[in-house]
Order: sequence, then C-alpha cells, then structure tokens
Amino acid sequence: MSIGSTIRQLRRAKNITQEQLAEYLGITSRAVSQWECDRTAPDLSQIPALCHVFNVSSDTLLGIDVEKSKEAAEACIKDARERYLREGKFEEYADALREANRRFPRSYPIMHALAEALVSVYSRQKRKDYAEVIALCRRILEECTDSHLRYETVDTLITTYHYAGMEREEKELMAQMPRVHQTYEHNMVYSWEGNEGLEERHRYMSFLIRELLAMTYLLGGHMDDSQKWSHTHEERIQLRRLLLELLDLIYPDGDYHQDAYYGNVACSFFVNEALQAGDMEALWYWIGRGADFAIHSDTYDFDAPHTSPLLRGYRSGGWIMESHGNHSQIMLDWLTTEEKLIPHRQSPRYLALVDRLRQVAKKP
Repeated sequence: MSIGSTIRQLRRAKNITQEQLAEYLGITSRAVSQWECDRTAPDLSQIPALCHVFNVSSDTLLGIDVEKSKEAAEACIKDARERYLREGKFEEYADALREANRRFPRSYPIMHALAEALVSVYSRQKRKDYAEVIALCRRILEECTDSHLRYETVDTLITTYHYAGMEREEKELMAQMPRVHQTYEHNMVYSWEGNEGLEERHRYMSFLIRELLAMTYLLGGHMDDSQKWSHTHEERIQLRRLLLELLDLIYPDGDYHQDAYYGNVACSFFVNEALQAGDMEALWYWIGRGADFAIHSDTYDFDAPHTSPLLRGYRSGGWIMESHGNHSQIMLDWLTTEEKLIPHRQSPRYLALVDRLRQVAKKP
C-alpha cells in the first residue's frame, strides 16, 4: 500500500475530512488530495505530525510491515549463528551481522547481536578501542523500549567496559542492575504452571546449576588482597572433588552436555597435582577422566534433551568453540607438548588416549 493510500485509509478511520487534515498540518486541502492520489508525497518534516494526528508509528504510516521485517531480521541472526558461531568463526559472524545491520538499520536485536559479536572479536584481539560497541549499546538504550533487550544490552555494555578498561563506567552500570532477589525468575518461581511453567523452571534450574558449578570452580581458585590462595591446599582439593561430585549428583545419567566443561577443568587440576607428585597411576586416571569430559563436550547432540531428573526433557543447547579448537583439540595439544609425558609417548595408554581425542579433535 502506498503512503497516499495509507493516509486516506487512516484519515477515513479517524473520520477526518481532507480540509480538517490540511488545517491540522497548515497546508492546503489540495496538497492532501494530491497525496491521496499518489501524485505527490508528504515532506519528511510532515511525517511526525501525521503520525501524531493518526496516533500511529512512522513504520505504519510508511507502510513498513514491521512483523515481516522483524521475522527477517531474526532469521538473519539465526542463520549467522548456525553458519559461523558454533564453529567459533567470530569475525565471519560479526561480518554477517554487519551486513544484516545495513539491511535492517532499525533492528535492535541485530544491533545487540552485532555488539556481542564485536566484543568476542575485539577481546580475542586484545583491543581496547570499543567505541563502536559502546555506540551500538547506547543507541539501543536510548531508543529501544523492550525492557528484556535493554537489560541484555546493559549486560553487554558492562562486559564491554570491562574489556575496554573502563572500570568506573563498569562499576557505575553494575550498580544499576537488580539484585538476584529482584529478578523475574525469583518472583515467578512459585507461579509457573503447566507445560510452559515446566519449561521456565527447567530454564531457571539450568541457569542455577551453571552458577553453582561456576562458583564452586571460582572459589577453588580465589585469591585474597595479597594474591594468596583464600583456601588451603587441602580445601582447594576438596572444592575440586566437590565439583566432580556435584556433576555426578546433578547428572546421574551422565548427560552433562555443556557442563562437562567443569568436569574437564576439575580433572586438569588433579592432572597437575599428579604431575607434581610424580604419581603416574593417578596421572593416567585423571587424564582419562578429563578426556571423557572433553569428548562428551564435543560429541553430544546440541539439540538432545537431558535425561537426568532435574532437567529431564530440557534442551540446554551447545557451546561456542574457541579460536584454538574444541575441548578435545585443546587436550590433545597439551598431551603432545607436555615435556613430562615424552617418556610415555609410546605407551599403550598414551597412544589410546591420543587416538580417542584425535577422532573428535577439531580446529576452526
């Protein structure tokens, strides 16, 4: 539909004559007639006034199909993720989103996806100039009314300030964020019902599990103000064992999915312990367990549902491969470069481990 046809339709819906509309706008009724016959079109400066008279958005007035544009923009993001992000091709992913941003310059979801992609690229390049990312985030916060996307943007901006070394801005923005007990999930947890409620509870439980595992891992490596371990060596061992016990308790079916990462890092801790102690039996045990977690991370079906009771039926998705490879590749690189393992490179256990990892190791 042309803008002239839209003006005619909206004018009639409001029961306004051409003369009345012309009077509102300070123009002649002939000018309005010319618009509606598509002989001429309103000047850009008249668009806001027309939107005000008819109480519609400029997209509606100009005949832009907002829903179709939104669907097309979302499809661009999804396509870019599937083509590049899973493989850790961050620069190609950002380039695809730049092109999408040119096609849909008013799509805030694309702006946010591009901002996140650029943070991934720039942080890996050790860059400090994040002006483009900050500009994208600030535009979203100034113009977008979607509260969910605004909070996501604030989260991205906090990360951006961190990488850019803008500590004051980072802390000021973090102070504006709601505390855990003020979140949607905290307040809704007892209200979720039915199939949709189960999905919400699974999503929240998946988040809480990841937070629990992450905090257990981080506490084991926490240092005080003097850069000394906050826990004794024995306590750090206990925290790493607890991390593995939590994984087996939460996922009795072994469906760790992306949380297998925490099993892998816990095993790495014990591998180092065994190396320092010269305990070869313990070393092979922990390398083998670590390989199990790494291979699981790299081979499970991203679209497969969990089977363990806490998350049964929930699909938690996958992880993004880093630029240096998947988990199996990282472990394989370590196995083939660790000097203390040189005397064991022909042993059956070493060769079997390397063979298992090589079958799934992958670099982007």
